[in-house]
Order: sequence, then C-alpha cells, then structure tokens
Amino acid sequence: MIYQKFDDFISFLKNKSILITTHDLVDLDGFVSSYILKYFLTLTLSKPNVEITFSEITKPVIEFREKFSNNYPNFDFTYKTVADLSNFDVMIILDTNNLDLVEFKSQFDINRSQIPFIFVDHHLNLNKRYDYNINSKNLIFDDYTSTAEIIYELIKYFQLGIPPVYKTLLLAAILTDSGFFKYSNNDTLKRTSELLTDEVQIQDILTLLTYNIDISEKIAKIKGMQRTQLVRIGKYLVGITNVSSFGASVASMLINLGFDIAIVSSKEKSEFKITTRATSDICFETGLHLGKILNNVSEGSGGGHDGAASINGISDLKVIINEILENVKQILIIS
Repeated sequence: MIYQKFDDFISFLKNKSILITTHDLVDLDGFVSSYILKYFLTLTLSKPNVEITFSEITKPVIEFREKFSNNYPNFDFTYKTVADLSNFDVMIILDTNNLDLVEFKSQFDINRSQIPFIFVDHHLNLNKRYDYNINSKNLIFDDYTSTAEIIYELIKYFQLGIPPVYKTLLLAAILTDSGFFKYSNNDTLKRTSELLTDEVQIQDILTLLTYNIDISEKIAKIKGMQRTQLVRIGKYLVGITNVSSFGASVASMLINLGFDIAIVSSKEKSEFKITTRATSDICFETGLHLGKILNNVSEGSGGGHDGAASINGISDLKVIINEILENVKQILIIS
C-alpha cells in the first residue's frame, strides 16, 4: 500500500509549481527533509519548479548548517522567509500534520489562498479535516522515527542515487529525531546502516551534531529545574515545570535527571505551549502515548509520538496541565 501511495504522490505533482515548508521553529528533521524532498522532486519531475520556505529555524539548526557548509561549501541552503502562495499550485508540508503549527511571516492564510496541500509526516495522524488538504495524497506514517526516513524510502522506491552530501543530511536528521536511537526501531537502524559508507562516517556526522549550549538555554534549564514540581504516580515520577523558552530542552533534561514523564509549559501573552517527554520504558510498560493524550485534550492543538509530544493553545494553562496529568494518571493506574 505504501508504494501505491508513493506512485500517487509523484503522479499528482507532475507539471505543478511546488512550495515546500514545515512547522514553525524548524528543527533539523523538518529542515533537512525539505532539501532532501527538493532533491528528489528535481530528479523525478520534468521541468520542476520547487521552492522552500521557513518562518524561523532554531539555533541548533543554524549551528548545524554552519558546520555542514564548512564541509560542503557548494551545498545550496537557499530558502525564502516570505512566500506568496498564489505563485504555487500545491504546497507540501513536512514533519507535521497539524496546520496550527505552520506559520508564514507574511501572515498568509492557507485556507483563504485555497492552495491545495499535502502532509508528509511521521507523527500520529490527527485525522483533522482541512478544506484544501488532499488527504488521499498524504504520506503520514507514524511507525517511522523521522520524516527524513519517509523521503529516503521514496528515493529508494524510485531507484535514485543518493550522493554523500545528501546521505549525510539524512543521517543527521535520523540521528536527532530518533534521540540518537533512543526512540528508534529496527527499521531505523537498517536505514542508517544502508546510508553509511566509506565516504559517510558516523563519527563525522556526530561532530556536525555537537551543539554549544548558550547561556540563555543554560539559564532556562536551571530555572526549569528549580521550579519543578514532583508528582508521584505509583512507581512513576512526573516532573512539571515552566520556562519562558527552550521547553523541549528542559523536558529532555528532566527525563535525564530521572523523571519518567516531563511536562514543561511556557506562555507568551495569551498563548501557551506545553512540551512533554516520556521514557521509552514507561511507554512500553504502560502503553502511554503522549501524542494521543495531547491530541484529545479539550482545548488547544497538539499531538506527537508516544514519548514526545506538544500542544499549543490560548486556554487556561493550569487547566490544560491538570487535564494532561489526569489522563496520564488514568493510564498509569490502569497499567
């Protein structure tokens, strides 16, 4: 079935002008997947017109791009920060299937533009109905640990070669989105093995992925740790805290400190964001799936994986956190 979807996907895109984008605050998987997909479409389509747009990329991605460009100075990381959607026939949205997480600096309204769009994503399928989403062409497979892997399978299916520069990008995305294999499965490891060659060494990629934490992130981690509330549910420990930024980094820190589940909130004006993390052990033992919990929260828009998910909204932050915690308790108590 997956290969039929691949055929339908590429058939639909023929003779179309294509805009590639991803979620706001672009992480490495969304960033890399955009360029890998552009490479694939350029080889597959005749007379391709493909452009990339990002609203804002994160600091780790900026640092990776700089290191990568030192090794591959001729690689073109061109993208637009403002896109006129009226110039394109179709938009491909990578690494999310939640339109609420897609932003444009031009404040262009996707629904008002009536541009058709397709999701390519590895998160839990939210099954949301959007007016201009071509649902039948979506490539949403939550058994993949990264969007980059889905595009890699596309390239393999159409029997296209992958130069070392693109293999390096693919591996960097796979490594980071799998938590350096913490959230991987056997297929993740198999794809990684296929991409590694004499020209593409794992240690070289790990060097590219070293990230220098700046003082603002260090402060966020310290404050997040100081504010952490401990909630014990049977043998499991939940850490709840709040920071103004770096929520994902703080959530990962709490897991590394020994919490089984981390819930980290931040609020700016009327909007909130909650980032959650859970260990692979607790997900396996209890069937906990944070993405499903956040997708079913009464207010806000969220989703993700079993061990990593987030939600955005404008409701009462305390109410949403309590609702998440109660849903977590129900699953842990039953197990």
